[in-house]
Amino acid sequence: MRRPLIAVLAACLLVAFAAACGGVDEAERAKAVAAAATAYEQALARGVDFTNGPCIADPLESVPGWVVDVAHDPRRDVDDDPANQCASYRSGDAEHFVELDRAGNLLRAR
Repeated sequence: MRRPLIAVLAACLLVAFAAACGGVDEAERAKAVAAAATAYEQALARGVDFTNGPCIADPLESVPGWVVDVAHDPRRDVDDDPANQCASYRSGDAEHFVELDRAGNLLRAR
């Protein structure tokens, strides 16, 4: 197992036990974070270039209301530009996102 996957899964456990935030079901959030780790590993195996922060799951198959996007750490203004976010999040088809850094570490999940 790759180190970023371990870090994301550990963060997933922390998220699952954290206080509720933004009305998101914590079990659903944990499932989305775990699925995001898998999506990251699959994108890595396909040779996806994470430099420009691509959307790597739009939406997540196992958690359809969620997308997975790669962003800078620390975040930059370009990360907040809707043109650089997953299409189904921009359109409102997906209401939530998991954001990973270029190494696959969890930045946030909302």
